[in-house]
Amino acid sequence: MTATNVILFDQAWTRFESWLAAHSPADHAALRPPATAAEISELEMQLGFALHPELRRLLERRNGVVEPESSSGPGPGVFPAGSILPLGHRLSTTSEIASMHEILVEVGEDNTEAELWDEEDLAGHLHLCVPFALPNDGGVAFVDHRPGPTYGHVYEMGIGSGDLDGTLWGSSLTEFVRAVTDALESGNPFMYYWPATFEHASGRTCVAWEIHS
Repeated sequence: MTATNVILFDQAWTRFESWLAAHSPADHAALRPPATAAEISELEMQLGFALHPELRRLLERRNGVVEPESSSGPGPGVFPAGSILPLGHRLSTTSEIASMHEILVEVGEDNTEAELWDEEDLAGHLHLCVPFALPNDGGVAFVDHRPGPTYGHVYEMGIGSGDLDGTLWGSSLTEFVRAVTDALESGNPFMYYWPATFEHASGRTCVAWEIHS
């Protein structure tokens, strides 16, 4: 992984944020400030290995999103700004990443002990999968940290529904962010998730993703 890869990620992420700022300012405002070097170091210590450079750079740009309550405004209910990725995934903070990684480790250990997965199966290596975004339904989006050809791949896994096969969302975070931004700019789907707009009772709007099979 070279400095060029990180530069390409920066370009992709800047383009993504620029779209949010122009078309969904409430979602853009929900992005948290960068993680500190100390927060990232603490996360790596808890994981037991170094972060993929693109994931590290994502955290250096944004340390997750604020809680929905923090984005609420005038009018009834909670304004759900920040669910900016397909399936309503919200970027995770360093502390949320560490907590979810612990859960992934436990799930992986349970599967290994039960001998449910072959050695090459993704579910048998969840201790090397680092989550970066979570939806509301028990799923998780993560970056594969296994050494080899899948290093840096982005997957989504529906752990809450018992689906541990994982769906490839991109060969890298850069590719994933580019594809999501392409969908937002064009109105075309990312895989089978179509970008849409959710209008809150307060009159504000935010990004939503609709599933079209």
